Amino acid sequence: MKNLKIIVALLSAMLISSASVAGEISVTGNAKATMNVAGSDSTSAKQETGKTLSIENELVFGATGELDNGTTWKYSMQLDKGVVDDPSITFTSGWGTVGLFQAAAGLNAKHFGAANAVAYGSQYGNGNGATDLIDPYDIGGQSNIQFHTPAGLIPFGTVIKVAKGVAGAATNKPGDADLTADTGDAMNYSIDIAPIDGLAIQASYFEADNVSGEGDKHQKKEAGAVGAKYAFGNFTVGYTKGYVAPAVGSTITGTASNEYINNSYSVGMKVNDSLSLSYGEEKSEENLITDGTDDTVKIKTIQGAYTMGGLTAAVALKDVENLGYVAGVDTKEATLFLTLAF
Repeated sequence: MKNLKIIVALLSAMLISSASVAGEISVTGNAKATMNVAGSDSTSAKQETGKTLSIENELVFGATGELDNGTTWKYSMQLDKGVVDDPSITFTSGWGTVGLFQAAAGLNAKHFGAANAVAYGSQYGNGNGATDLIDPYDIGGQSNIQFHTPAGLIPFGTVIKVAKGVAGAATNKPGDADLTADTGDAMNYSIDIAPIDGLAIQASYFEADNVSGEGDKHQKKEAGAVGAKYAFGNFTVGYTKGYVAPAVGSTITGTASNEYINNSYSVGMKVNDSLSLSYGEEKSEENLITDGTDDTVKIKTIQGAYTMGGLTAAVALKDVENLGYVAGVDTKEATLFLTLAF
């Protein structure tokens, strides 16, 4: 509650004795066509999904303006696959930024250390399912209020962000046990640092207590990640480590997970202004509360992307082992992406 009061006080100070100047409206976004071919040589758990083709769009509608005290404001919402989501309002001044977000803007370093030409292998196709690979949680599933320190205030390009969840409307993530559908008193923190030229570091932490009225739990929900990227010449290398502690209820079973430990790295090369190549690996190790078989999901990707103006054509080859933390559930994929940005 103390953090929420501080953020509200900052927002109030920004708006005192201010009038709004008419703002500008913008529309940006992209359209993406994805063709995927997946199969498996596994004899115990075949993953034969065959060929798929999907066309998606994401339109971002924005409006900006300025108050007469110099504070700027911004409104944004997305039309994502035909669904309106992620509405937000932010106010920025010399004191920093205060934002109001409806189930959006999670602070999470889980994908920060990416040098992939397209994305992490767990961000598309097999590996991107709810239980395929458990990534660190963030507050993006809850409506929240945030405060960001202004750029240039802290040395080394440091920016600190704090988010406080509003109400208990977040759905539990996979791996949680013996909880209702609500999460109370959620907080999310992140810090960005750029200590030297070419090096960027980001860390994040998330925690959520039980909803008021719930009984004591064996373990509350926590997660954290730290990622780093270093660019030199035409190359970029990245590494990310994540930790997930699912909420565990008072009734403990052999299938309840105590933690997930994730490690990923990638190496990217910019061949020229248009062509990018990369190789990346991800590992996510599940640890059960009681004795049992702890399996590790492994994802390897080789990717290439070619950009021509607003069109990007990319291809990705991917191997997945122990999908969903089940031994022997392996798959191979080839994916073609065509993205039009506007």
